Amino acid sequence: MTKQQADLHRFFSDKAKHLQNEIDWEIKKIGGEEMLISREDLIHWEYYARRQVETYHTICRMLEDKAENADTEKILRELRETAASDRKEIAKIERRQEEERKALAELKKEAVYYWQVLEVLKA
Repeated sequence: MTKQQADLHRFFSDKAKHLQNEIDWEIKKIGGEEMLISREDLIHWEYYARRQVETYHTICRMLEDKAENADTEKILRELRETAASDRKEIAKIERRQEEERKALAELKKEAVYYWQVLEVLKA
């Protein structure tokens, strides 16, 4: 395994562990797996999160060349979809950050006037 493959393996392995811990914690928080039926929002999230964990494990097996019988096209398709949605989310966050930077700059300009009026009125 190359260094890049090892880094990718570590990333997806860690992601799988983290997501599995999150799943376990959410289930424990509501009182166990038998309580999932009463939480439709959580049961849907849990289903997709478990599928994501499975995908992460499959990616790790693919990196190890041990992904026999894995639907690699499905995994690659999911990765492309995730990358596309991540790019959209990043763009949305960057737009929001730019708006916040502009708003902050405007507030800083206004703050100067407030300080000036305080000093003028104080005199």
